[in-house]
Amino acid sequence: MNRGTRCITWSYLLTPMTQPGQFSVDNGREPGAPVEELQVHDTDYTNFALMVSKRQSGSRSILRVYLLCRMWAVEAKALEGFACLLKAQGLSEDNVVFPDSADWSSHLSSC
Repeated sequence: MNRGTRCITWSYLLTPMTQPGQFSVDNGREPGAPVEELQVHDTDYTNFALMVSKRQSGSRSILRVYLLCRMWAVEAKALEGFACLLKAQGLSEDNVVFPDSADWSSHLSSC
């Protein structure tokens, strides 16, 4: 991901599980750490992917909804899918962080 003159990268190993589109994630954490599960909900395999990850951290459950895009200009279809996926996971716009102030919240009514 490019941020100004910086390029931020990360990597992790996705191991396919029995259900298509579902993976366990190896973030390189210590052995025996709780497994993170990642589910691909929608993708066009070229421009965007909508994903949900779930893991435990102590007594807390951590839920993340990702909208990954190859370009900064996000297509309306991807934003609508993201808004609907947020609602389906019980999240609201107060739970969302975008790298810019894109007006995506208008897509919440499309679900």
